[in-house]
Amino acid sequence: MKPALFASVLITAICSFPAGSFAGVTKLAAADRQHLLQAKDAPLVTAMREIPAEVVEACAAASSGGGFQLADAGQPFQVTDVVTDKDLPAKRLIWAARIPGYMVVHYESGGIAHLYHVMVVALDSAKEAHVVWAAGAKPMKSYAEFREALTSGKLDDSIPWH
Repeated sequence: MKPALFASVLITAICSFPAGSFAGVTKLAAADRQHLLQAKDAPLVTAMREIPAEVVEACAAASSGGGFQLADAGQPFQVTDVVTDKDLPAKRLIWAARIPGYMVVHYESGGIAHLYHVMVVALDSAKEAHVVWAAGAKPMKSYAEFREALTSGKLDDSIPWH
């Protein structure tokens, strides 16, 4: 495929993706889902320094582009694909929630399309962490909203959003 044609197809695919269209949760293990839904509320953190290093490393290993540099919630980041400041990260934390055995990281990314993501990281007693699930999302303000999105099919794990 010629580069110009490929770019046209890519832009058409991105622009024609309905904002409310989600394929649902299909790749989350039942045991992980059960743990995530059992936690009724979780305190949220909005600064990267509050997320354990092993969680950040696990997210980086699972991320496309090999990095996981996020601006803190509410701070500037590269919202579009026009880079105006090379020092700004291309992603921004919305919140992270710690529940027993897991950390849920909700963030947004800029670029040609502004997207929202969620990654679920399992933590074991040896302080080892690994991403067990990731999905595309809509912006969520709380862990309760995440739980609602998880049960109502408002998350999409059909393609690698992260």
